[in-house]
Amino acid sequence: MTFHNRADQADSSYIERSTSFLRHDSVGDVVADYGEYDSKIESLAQLRSLSTYRSEIAMLSLGRAYTNRCVERGGSWTSGIHLLWWTRRRLVEAEVFDPTPSDFRYSTAGSSERQLELAGWSLLMLRLMFISDLGTYAEGRDASIEPLKGIAEQAAQDTQIPSKRKLLTWIKKTGIAMLEDVLPESRYRSITASLLR
Repeated sequence: MTFHNRADQADSSYIERSTSFLRHDSVGDVVADYGEYDSKIESLAQLRSLSTYRSEIAMLSLGRAYTNRCVERGGSWTSGIHLLWWTRRRLVEAEVFDPTPSDFRYSTAGSSERQLELAGWSLLMLRLMFISDLGTYAEGRDASIEPLKGIAEQAAQDTQIPSKRKLLTWIKKTGIAMLEDVLPESRYRSITASLLR
């Protein structure tokens, strides 16, 4: 289902109007308040600073929606530059947060070890998907960032089976080199400096 405006959302029976069900911890509080105070990037920064599995899933999911909306409204891909840099740093540092048992909503037939493995893979892949998004949005606007547009697809193709270990190995051998080539710190600083003018 796609919503095109707030009227569509208000008329939908699929939307819970109250956010109280989210407010069970600090991640839920930030997500519930997202966009309430005209500073979505501040909410995303708060989620980043929490440094947990759930907070990063929330940051990347909301970050993808935030950047997509900015671009759809005629904005630049650079609306996601800080999120891109934060995500790049976590990939380079191989920082992967493990979920807690309460992060799983239901049990599956697989072992708990396999669930943890898939959760780690999902987080890494979501990082790569966000980076791919930015490369796609930069297409035709910033040739230096464009090469990132296929990074998630390339990782999936090269690793085949959803495996946290395999994906981490691919990131270390291939992904980090791509990120270093496309977005070294000097390039990031140059882009952010140009936005402040």
